[in-house]
Amino acid sequence: MSIVARRYALALMNLAAREQEIEAVARGLDDLADTFKESSQLRAFFSEPKVPRSAKEAAVAELLAVSKAPPLVSNFLRYVTRKRRIGLLEDMRRLFHELADQRMGRAHAEVTVAAALTEAQQEGLRSRLEALSGKRIELRVKSDPLILGGVVARIGSTVWDGSLRNQLNYIQQSIIEG
Repeated sequence: MSIVARRYALALMNLAAREQEIEAVARGLDDLADTFKESSQLRAFFSEPKVPRSAKEAAVAELLAVSKAPPLVSNFLRYVTRKRRIGLLEDMRRLFHELADQRMGRAHAEVTVAAALTEAQQEGLRSRLEALSGKRIELRVKSDPLILGGVVARIGSTVWDGSLRNQLNYIQQSIIEG
């Protein structure tokens, strides 16, 4: 991620926090970034240096006319278009979400289990991870029968590996090493 994208994301976060619109700005930013991400023609149009800035600004105005983006996001998109930084929109979105999560005490946990979990099991796991991390956790659960049993949880760069496969590997290593 670029330093420039981080500066723009931080500026947008500061404005959104001041206006108490962090969630609304995040949704609006997601909608517009998804539109750019899904349209290769739109990305090509905005990355073409021969297209005049006025044409790009007019295209953004049309895009914003049909979107339901909050005024803060609309103004932000117009600004980054004028500054020729719209190509960094996806990075800005990702960084904005990281900043929003930090500010709101949230974290995303990627959890791998051997078999699907019930709602009650997911809630129990969420509670345990919230106690470990001190943050409100949003779970993303996926199944992988190769872990044999247990749970592997990743929050940011921290990994808790309580899988049966890992425990068996540990036992095997301790037997080999004597």
